[in-house]
Amino acid sequence: MFPIITIATLLQFCAPSAKTASSSSYNEDLSIYRNDYSTTEVAPTEESAVVTNPTVTEVEDVEPTHDIHADLDSVTNIIIASRKDVNYVDGFTIQIYSGNSRDDANGYKSRAYDLLEDQKPRVIYDQPNYKVRVGKYYSKLEANRDYNTLKASFSRAVLIPDRIPLRD
Repeated sequence: MFPIITIATLLQFCAPSAKTASSSSYNEDLSIYRNDYSTTEVAPTEESAVVTNPTVTEVEDVEPTHDIHADLDSVTNIIIASRKDVNYVDGFTIQIYSGNSRDDANGYKSRAYDLLEDQKPRVIYDQPNYKVRVGKYYSKLEANRDYNTLKASFSRAVLIPDRIPLRD
């Protein structure tokens, strides 16, 4: 008997309480803060009369007074000069094989070429291992489609960071 009363008491406190809405509604006059946009028509005067045929004077070869092209060109030249020694950009590639068998690496390369004909798989010898890498991508999002295609055929395919040369 005691456990039933305890459970009933606990359930009573766990039940959601009903909120009662107030019967009075909120009402406040904000008209004193509004701008007055009343339209009052003003009779046109001789000074504000509309000109029907304005005379247009043609001005040729106007020189700008605040031209910044020279400043921008100098800043652009500084940026180009500072970037001349950069020959690569950080990106990604897909590695589908890493092992010490050259024949296996060449087999993986030909299978990858059959799957992705627009990409050029390459075998890299990093002593003592051969690695087969596919594609050069600037972002993971760009590599995602090819990665999913290769992952279906090569379970060990992995997306790895790589440096992409700017000039081949």
